[in-house]
Amino acid sequence: MNNTKEQVFQLFVEKLSGSISLEEEHVLEERLSSDPVFRMEWQRLEERASELGMSAFLSELDAEAGLREIRERRGVRYLADREEMMEGSADRGRRAPETMAGMADRGGRIGYRKVLGVAAAVLLVAAGVWLLFPRTGKISDKGKIAELVKEHQQSVQLELGGGKQVELGQANAGKSIAVGNTTLQSGVDALQYTSQDTSLSTLSVPAGATYKIVLSDGTEVWLNAATRLRFPLKFPSGHRDVEVEGEAFFKVAKHADVPFVVHTSLTDVQVLGTSFNVNTYEKGNVRTALIEGRVITRHSGQSLSLEPGYVSEYEVSKGFSSTTFEQEDELSWMNGVYYFHDMTMERLVEVASRCYGIHMVLSGDKFAGQSLTGVMERGKLPEFLQDLETTAHIKYYYSNKDLYLE
Repeated sequence: MNNTKEQVFQLFVEKLSGSISLEEEHVLEERLSSDPVFRMEWQRLEERASELGMSAFLSELDAEAGLREIRERRGVRYLADREEMMEGSADRGRRAPETMAGMADRGGRIGYRKVLGVAAAVLLVAAGVWLLFPRTGKISDKGKIAELVKEHQQSVQLELGGGKQVELGQANAGKSIAVGNTTLQSGVDALQYTSQDTSLSTLSVPAGATYKIVLSDGTEVWLNAATRLRFPLKFPSGHRDVEVEGEAFFKVAKHADVPFVVHTSLTDVQVLGTSFNVNTYEKGNVRTALIEGRVITRHSGQSLSLEPGYVSEYEVSKGFSSTTFEQEDELSWMNGVYYFHDMTMERLVEVASRCYGIHMVLSGDKFAGQSLTGVMERGKLPEFLQDLETTAHIKYYYSNKDLYLE
């Protein structure tokens, strides 16, 4: 094996086929815990295998049929004659493999291992064909689609300053995780911790999920789907700075001598002790809605001071503007609810993809200029699809991890 993808693939298929050795099992565990690239590739294969029913495929695999399929699809020569495989060919200088009886006569010392190795090799190659030539069936059952989306849901990840990655959420709910001088208390949808680490860590929340974290100063942060928060586990003396990409609600702990600053790709939001929402989903736009307290949002010498009940928008083409907002609409995402008013289908698909954790694709130009008003609830994809079908006569189907609307 000469690259990571090949190494992952071989171990993955051997794991599925039950032919992985104890030594390889240890290697696998070590790579999954220490190598982010290896782990990412492994997770990709797990998702692919789940979608295609790989386990069932491997359990029912016919080695002869598998090799035949390889020959037909990839042009690899298939030796259909079992006698030729067993007898070998003298002029090629190869020794004929032993028969099963011969191996038994020798006490079975190498027989089982040898047969298992051959079987694993066949499984490996045939499984490669299975992944290279996936099924393209279309699924239109709402319940089945929701099940598949849930199966493929990614987990919340915390990457510590030293590069160590920790899986949070359901996977480690209720556990205490010690990493160096950091102790993590992970819940299903929240994280608390103690640490002396002042280097930047990154908390990543995938599409289809939300998560809460309590920072070292007591500030509470709720992260919406597809959001990243970069922050030091322990704020250095005199500084409280974090970075947000996506959407987050902050309830900032009051420390009069140490301002709290939220950095986005376009603006900086400075506060002392207050509650506000920051949204950077839309490219070229940052939206800051103030619930209580006072904030100042800045960009390249420009600044805007906000009072409670007002929202500032910074747009690259227009600069700052301010207006009032409806708190229920602005913060409903924290309760898993998303209201949309006269929203274009293109925009709706973008928001729904984040909400439900599934990539949605519009069919052609059929929906150009069409807008909808309604509500979507996280975790209730079947109901959302039913509403689309009833109110907008939209059909849908799921294929290869995408949800198509037509």
